[in-house]
Amino acid sequence: METLPLAKHFIEQGIKLMQINEYLRNELSRAGFAGIDLQKTPLGVRITLKTSRPGLVIGKGGKRIREITEELEERFELEMPQIEVEEVQNPSLDAQIMAERLAYSLDRGRHYRRAGYYILRRIMDAGAKGCEIRIAGKITSQRARAQIFRAGTMKKSGQPAQEAVDKGVAQCIQKSGTLGIIVKIFHANYDTGDEVIIKRDLLQKTQKEIESKKPKTKAEKLKAGEYLVEESEAELTEEEKELIDEVDEEEVAEASIETEEESEEE
Repeated sequence: METLPLAKHFIEQGIKLMQINEYLRNELSRAGFAGIDLQKTPLGVRITLKTSRPGLVIGKGGKRIREITEELEERFELEMPQIEVEEVQNPSLDAQIMAERLAYSLDRGRHYRRAGYYILRRIMDAGAKGCEIRIAGKITSQRARAQIFRAGTMKKSGQPAQEAVDKGVAQCIQKSGTLGIIVKIFHANYDTGDEVIIKRDLLQKTQKEIESKKPKTKAEKLKAGEYLVEESEAELTEEEKELIDEVDEEEVAEASIETEEESEEE
């Protein structure tokens, strides 16, 4: 009987976190919102905002951050919320920021192919190992479909997909309907274990050691059990050349292979 209230508590906390995330995404769409980290402390709730433009979040004299703090305290009933702003070092490798930028470009009327390839190229130029962008909805006609842009490699399942793939989701509301945007980035600093790296310095050092241990003199080669085969091509002397010239092929008699008994019988 105690498990139901506990499960209900976790569900309510998850719904509240989703609502807070959605509210901050709408408020900080132009500031490059990348997500939040919410932690409970003895003094209240600490919220860490990840953004690419901290100045827009803080505002002039901290006015904007105070408004957001008051709104979170009143609307979501958070006890003494403490907001910290964390700057994203490389926004081009953050999936949520790039998804929001793609949605903003589509809102401005940019063609979906041009916008998709621009975001894809920007992510790959930043050093990502792979990227996948999916735009779903009524893109060009009244019939909904999905357009996918891919580059590099992407992990779909297993531990690499959970640890190394960053996922961002955004929406774009247009006259024809709502477009859903999903951006996945496969980070390059993750070791997948399928790369072969040849350490050429160690290879050259080992080859030199093997060459130095090989026998060099004849005595060392005989001691090591190697067979010495010497080949020499000496030039013919004048006497040998004269003997070869004197031999006439017509004067050479045919060799007989008959035995003595066979010759007596004849």
